[in-house]
Amino acid sequence: MKVQVKRNAGRKSNATKVTHDEKRLEIISCCAKLFDKAGYHGMSMQMLADEVGLGKPTLYHYFASKADILFAMHQSHLEAINESMDAEAAKTSDPGELLTQACAGALQQISQHPGYVRAFMEHYDDLEGEHREQIRKGRREYFNRITCIIASGIESGEFRKLDPEISALAFVGICNWAYRWYPRMAEKNPPEQMAIQLSQVFLEGLKRPR
Repeated sequence: MKVQVKRNAGRKSNATKVTHDEKRLEIISCCAKLFDKAGYHGMSMQMLADEVGLGKPTLYHYFASKADILFAMHQSHLEAINESMDAEAAKTSDPGELLTQACAGALQQISQHPGYVRAFMEHYDDLEGEHREQIRKGRREYFNRITCIIASGIESGEFRKLDPEISALAFVGICNWAYRWYPRMAEKNPPEQMAIQLSQVFLEGLKRPR
């Protein structure tokens, strides 16, 4: 009988956790929209509580501050683009395909979560202390992954001999800046298709071979 009680309690605990996580995602999503409307500094926790339909004490049960929500957005974006790269790396080692998929992963996030990505691009400087250090480390690790892919392509002879870090800066710049223009084009130009076009510009360049 005692074992059965523990099992039921475990199921109840898991159900509660799912509900808690889902509510956190809803709050983050609403917060991202408010960031777009009012700006990070213009948004208040009261505005967010009203938007989500919660009392402020309940909202604070999920997030202690809007800084915590901003950090969660940064984490979510980094996790998503890295998971996309991991999935492609499990299928191929071709550097061109890996870069194209990295671009597609970034565009996918821009398409599905434009508010998250805007916060990631525009409000990194608003992170403080340990939050900022963790995201700084995550950004550097992502950049290093891109650099290593390009370096491997140079080493194998598939890419020309260029500076891998400068090339990585150019590639990441292409992907990141898309947050300003891609959302309005996403419906007609899905991430995979747009990624092929953008990566082709990077991988092949604009100059016609003589």
